[in-house]
Amino acid sequence: MTASTSPVVLITGAANGIGRATALELARKNVPLGLLDVDVPNLETLGDELRKLGARFSIQIGDVCQRESLREAIAAVETAVGPIDVLVACAGFGRLTLVPDLALDTLRKTFDVNLFGVAESIEAVLPGMIARGRGHLVGVASLAGYRGFPWMISYSASKAALIAYLEALRPGLARRGVTITTVCPGFVRTAMSTGIPYKRKIDMLEPEVAAKHLARAVLRRPRNCVFPFSMRIGLAVLKVTPDFMFDWMMRKAGPEALSVDF
Repeated sequence: MTASTSPVVLITGAANGIGRATALELARKNVPLGLLDVDVPNLETLGDELRKLGARFSIQIGDVCQRESLREAIAAVETAVGPIDVLVACAGFGRLTLVPDLALDTLRKTFDVNLFGVAESIEAVLPGMIARGRGHLVGVASLAGYRGFPWMISYSASKAALIAYLEALRPGLARRGVTITTVCPGFVRTAMSTGIPYKRKIDMLEPEVAAKHLARAVLRRPRNCVFPFSMRIGLAVLKVTPDFMFDWMMRKAGPEALSVDF
Protein backbone atom coordinates (compact mmCIF):
# COMPACT_ATOMS: atom_id res chain seq x y z
CA MET A 1 0.00 0.00 0.00
CA THR A 2 1.29 3.45 -0.90
CA ALA A 3 0.47 6.77 0.73
CA SER A 4 -1.45 7.85 -2.38
CA THR A 5 -3.82 4.87 -2.12
CA SER A 6 -4.14 4.81 1.67
CA PRO A 7 -7.07 6.30 3.56
CA VAL A 8 -6.34 9.19 5.89
CA VAL A 9 -6.92 7.85 9.41
CA LEU A 10 -7.69 9.99 12.44
CA ILE A 11 -6.96 8.37 15.81
CA THR A 12 -8.23 9.90 19.04
CA GLY A 13 -6.47 8.87 22.23
CA ALA A 14 -3.34 8.37 20.17
CA ALA A 15 -0.69 9.11 22.78
CA ASN A 16 -0.99 5.93 24.83
CA GLY A 17 -2.02 2.29 24.85
CA ILE A 18 -3.91 0.83 21.91
CA GLY A 19 -4.18 4.19 20.14
CA ARG A 20 -0.43 4.73 20.17
CA ALA A 21 0.36 1.18 19.07
CA THR A 22 -2.20 1.43 16.27
CA ALA A 23 -0.67 4.67 15.02
CA LEU A 24 2.73 3.01 14.76
CA GLU A 25 1.26 -0.10 13.10
CA LEU A 26 -0.55 1.96 10.47
CA ALA A 27 2.49 4.16 9.89
CA ARG A 28 4.45 1.04 8.94
CA LYS A 29 1.78 0.44 6.29
CA ASN A 30 2.27 3.95 4.86
CA VAL A 31 -1.10 5.19 6.09
CA PRO A 32 -1.36 8.99 6.54
CA LEU A 33 -2.37 9.81 10.09
CA GLY A 34 -4.04 12.45 12.18
CA LEU A 35 -3.31 11.98 15.89
CA LEU A 36 -5.23 13.63 18.72
CA ASP A 37 -4.77 13.48 22.47
CA VAL A 38 -4.52 15.71 25.53
CA ASP A 39 -1.29 14.05 26.69
CA VAL A 40 1.24 16.43 25.15
CA PRO A 41 4.50 14.78 26.30
CA ASN A 42 3.51 11.34 24.98
CA LEU A 43 2.19 12.86 21.76
CA GLU A 44 5.58 14.45 21.22
CA THR A 45 7.47 11.18 21.79
CA LEU A 46 5.04 9.44 19.42
CA GLY A 47 5.85 12.08 16.84
CA ASP A 48 9.56 11.33 17.24
CA GLU A 49 8.92 7.64 16.59
CA LEU A 50 6.78 8.36 13.54
CA ARG A 51 9.42 10.63 12.03
CA LYS A 52 11.94 7.79 12.28
CA LEU A 53 9.48 5.65 10.30
CA GLY A 54 9.15 8.33 7.64
CA ALA A 55 5.42 8.58 8.30
CA ARG A 56 3.11 11.27 6.99
CA PHE A 57 1.18 12.57 9.96
CA SER A 58 -0.23 15.53 11.84
CA ILE A 59 -0.26 15.70 15.62
CA GLN A 60 -2.78 17.97 17.33
CA ILE A 61 -3.72 18.55 20.94
CA GLY A 62 -7.41 17.75 21.18
CA ASP A 63 -9.89 16.83 23.89
CA VAL A 64 -12.82 14.72 22.67
CA CYS A 65 -14.97 16.27 25.41
CA GLN A 66 -14.40 19.85 24.22
CA ARG A 67 -16.33 20.45 21.00
CA GLU A 68 -14.68 23.60 19.69
CA SER A 69 -11.08 22.60 20.40
CA LEU A 70 -11.77 19.13 18.99
CA ARG A 71 -13.10 20.54 15.74
CA GLU A 72 -10.23 22.99 15.44
CA ALA A 73 -7.76 20.13 15.91
CA ILE A 74 -9.51 18.00 13.27
CA ALA A 75 -9.56 20.92 10.83
CA ALA A 76 -5.81 21.33 11.35
CA VAL A 77 -5.30 17.62 10.64
CA GLU A 78 -7.29 17.83 7.41
CA THR A 79 -5.30 20.86 6.30
CA ALA A 80 -2.06 18.98 6.90
CA VAL A 81 -2.79 15.47 5.58
CA GLY A 82 -6.15 15.63 3.81
CA PRO A 83 -9.82 14.81 4.44
CA ILE A 84 -10.48 12.17 7.09
CA ASP A 85 -11.48 8.84 5.54
CA VAL A 86 -11.39 6.78 8.75
CA LEU A 87 -12.03 7.75 12.35
CA VAL A 88 -10.60 5.44 15.01
CA ALA A 89 -12.27 6.55 18.23
CA CYS A 90 -9.77 5.17 20.70
CA ALA A 91 -9.84 7.77 23.48
CA GLY A 92 -11.09 6.10 26.63
CA PHE A 93 -11.33 6.36 30.37
CA GLY A 94 -11.89 3.72 33.02
CA ARG A 95 -11.48 3.27 36.73
CA LEU A 96 -12.20 0.54 39.26
CA THR A 97 -15.70 1.08 40.66
CA LEU A 98 -17.34 -1.03 43.34
CA VAL A 99 -20.57 -0.82 45.33
CA PRO A 100 -21.71 0.61 47.66
CA ASP A 101 -19.83 3.71 46.44
CA LEU A 102 -21.59 4.54 43.17
CA ALA A 103 -18.90 7.13 42.30
CA LEU A 104 -21.21 9.28 40.20
CA ASP A 105 -18.45 11.73 39.28
CA THR A 106 -16.49 8.82 37.83
CA LEU A 107 -19.62 7.62 36.01
CA ARG A 108 -20.12 11.05 34.42
CA LYS A 109 -16.49 11.35 33.33
CA THR A 110 -16.51 7.81 31.95
CA PHE A 111 -19.59 8.52 29.85
CA ASP A 112 -18.20 11.91 28.79
CA VAL A 113 -15.12 10.28 27.29
CA ASN A 114 -16.29 6.81 26.27
CA LEU A 115 -19.67 7.74 24.79
CA PHE A 116 -20.07 11.48 24.29
CA GLY A 117 -16.41 11.84 23.27
CA VAL A 118 -16.95 9.26 20.52
CA ALA A 119 -20.18 10.99 19.45
CA GLU A 120 -18.43 14.37 19.32
CA SER A 121 -15.63 12.88 17.22
CA ILE A 122 -18.10 11.27 14.83
CA GLU A 123 -20.12 14.47 14.48
CA ALA A 124 -16.96 16.40 13.64
CA VAL A 125 -15.91 14.15 10.72
CA LEU A 126 -19.28 12.91 9.49
CA PRO A 127 -20.40 15.85 7.29
CA GLY A 128 -17.26 15.54 5.18
CA MET A 129 -17.66 11.78 4.86
CA ILE A 130 -21.30 12.10 3.79
CA ALA A 131 -20.43 14.85 1.29
CA ARG A 132 -17.78 12.59 -0.27
CA GLY A 133 -20.06 9.55 -0.16
CA ARG A 134 -17.57 7.42 1.75
CA GLY A 135 -16.13 6.98 5.20
CA HIS A 136 -15.41 4.50 7.96
CA LEU A 137 -16.08 4.92 11.69
CA VAL A 138 -14.23 2.60 14.07
CA GLY A 139 -15.41 2.68 17.67
CA VAL A 140 -13.30 0.96 20.30
CA ALA A 141 -15.72 -0.58 22.79
CA SER A 142 -14.97 -3.58 25.02
CA LEU A 143 -16.03 -7.07 25.95
CA ALA A 144 -17.15 -5.41 29.20
CA GLY A 145 -19.92 -3.71 27.24
CA TYR A 146 -21.86 -6.93 26.71
CA ARG A 147 -22.53 -7.77 30.36
CA GLY A 148 -22.11 -5.67 33.48
CA PHE A 149 -18.89 -6.55 35.31
CA PRO A 150 -19.21 -5.66 39.03
CA TRP A 151 -15.68 -4.29 39.34
CA MET A 152 -16.08 -2.10 36.21
CA ILE A 153 -19.53 -0.64 36.80
CA SER A 154 -19.10 2.73 35.09
CA TYR A 155 -16.84 1.38 32.36
CA SER A 156 -19.18 -1.52 31.50
CA ALA A 157 -22.15 0.84 31.30
CA SER A 158 -20.34 3.30 29.04
CA LYS A 159 -19.15 0.60 26.65
CA ALA A 160 -22.60 -0.99 26.52
CA ALA A 161 -23.98 2.41 25.54
CA LEU A 162 -21.29 2.81 22.88
CA ILE A 163 -22.03 -0.59 21.35
CA ALA A 164 -25.74 0.26 21.13
CA TYR A 165 -25.01 3.75 19.79
CA LEU A 166 -22.84 2.45 16.95
CA GLU A 167 -25.35 -0.28 16.15
CA ALA A 168 -28.16 2.25 15.92
CA LEU A 169 -26.10 4.54 13.65
CA ARG A 170 -25.09 1.76 11.27
CA PRO A 171 -28.18 1.36 9.00
CA GLY A 172 -28.73 5.04 8.31
CA LEU A 173 -25.07 5.78 7.61
CA ALA A 174 -24.60 2.71 5.40
CA ARG A 175 -27.03 4.24 2.90
CA ARG A 176 -24.76 7.27 2.80
CA GLY A 177 -21.57 5.35 2.14
CA VAL A 178 -20.28 5.38 5.72
CA THR A 179 -19.50 2.03 7.33
CA ILE A 180 -19.07 1.29 11.04
CA THR A 181 -16.84 -1.20 12.81
CA THR A 182 -17.37 -1.95 16.48
CA VAL A 183 -14.16 -3.16 18.11
CA CYS A 184 -14.38 -5.20 21.32
CA PRO A 185 -10.98 -6.16 22.72
CA GLY A 186 -10.47 -8.51 25.62
CA PHE A 187 -7.94 -7.64 28.31
CA VAL A 188 -5.17 -5.43 26.88
CA ARG A 189 -2.18 -4.34 28.93
CA THR A 190 -2.74 -0.60 29.30
CA ALA A 191 -2.52 1.81 32.22
CA MET A 192 -6.27 1.36 32.64
CA SER A 193 -6.28 -2.45 32.91
CA THR A 194 -3.08 -2.85 34.91
CA GLY A 195 -4.50 -0.57 37.59
CA ILE A 196 -7.12 -3.15 38.59
CA PRO A 197 -5.90 -5.23 41.57
CA TYR A 198 -6.64 -8.76 40.34
CA LYS A 199 -5.63 -11.48 42.78
CA ARG A 200 -4.78 -13.93 40.04
CA LYS A 201 -2.67 -13.37 36.96
CA ILE A 202 -4.79 -12.28 34.00
CA ASP A 203 -3.63 -13.09 30.49
CA MET A 204 -3.48 -9.77 28.71
CA LEU A 205 -2.67 -8.86 25.14
CA GLU A 206 0.13 -6.41 24.57
CA PRO A 207 -1.00 -3.16 22.89
CA GLU A 208 1.11 -4.02 19.84
CA VAL A 209 -0.87 -7.24 19.32
CA ALA A 210 -4.17 -5.41 19.74
CA ALA A 211 -2.96 -2.82 17.23
CA LYS A 212 -2.54 -5.47 14.53
CA HIS A 213 -6.20 -6.43 14.92
CA LEU A 214 -7.28 -2.80 14.90
CA ALA A 215 -5.15 -1.91 11.86
CA ARG A 216 -6.65 -4.88 10.02
CA ALA A 217 -10.14 -3.64 10.89
CA VAL A 218 -9.28 -0.17 9.56
CA LEU A 219 -8.25 -1.60 6.20
CA ARG A 220 -10.86 -4.40 5.85
CA ARG A 221 -13.91 -2.70 7.41
CA PRO A 222 -15.63 -5.63 9.16
CA ARG A 223 -18.90 -5.03 11.01
CA ASN A 224 -17.41 -6.29 14.27
CA CYS A 225 -13.86 -6.93 15.45
CA VAL A 226 -13.59 -9.04 18.61
CA PHE A 227 -10.19 -10.29 19.75
CA PRO A 228 -8.42 -12.43 20.76
CA PHE A 229 -10.19 -15.51 19.37
CA SER A 230 -10.76 -16.91 22.85
CA MET A 231 -12.71 -13.76 23.66
CA ARG A 232 -15.00 -14.36 20.70
CA ILE A 233 -15.94 -17.65 22.27
CA GLY A 234 -16.28 -16.02 25.68
CA LEU A 235 -18.48 -13.29 24.22
CA ALA A 236 -20.76 -15.82 22.54
CA VAL A 237 -21.11 -17.65 25.87
CA LEU A 238 -21.76 -14.45 27.83
CA LYS A 239 -24.48 -13.34 25.43
CA VAL A 240 -26.49 -16.54 25.94
CA THR A 241 -25.71 -17.16 29.62
CA PRO A 242 -28.99 -17.17 31.59
CA ASP A 243 -29.33 -14.22 33.94
CA PHE A 244 -29.41 -16.31 37.12
CA MET A 245 -26.20 -18.07 36.10
CA PHE A 246 -24.45 -14.82 35.14
CA ASP A 247 -25.45 -13.24 38.46
CA TRP A 248 -24.02 -16.25 40.32
CA MET A 249 -20.78 -16.05 38.29
CA MET A 250 -20.37 -12.35 39.03
CA ARG A 251 -21.04 -12.84 42.75
CA LYS A 252 -18.30 -15.46 42.77
CA ALA A 253 -15.95 -13.58 40.46
CA GLY A 254 -16.04 -10.19 42.14
CA PRO A 255 -14.67 -10.76 45.64
CA GLU A 256 -12.48 -13.66 44.54
CA ALA A 257 -11.01 -11.94 41.52
CA LEU A 258 -9.98 -8.73 43.27
CA SER A 259 -7.78 -7.96 46.25
CA VAL A 260 -10.47 -5.57 47.53
CA ASP A 261 -13.94 -6.31 48.83
CA PHE A 262 -17.32 -5.07 47.64
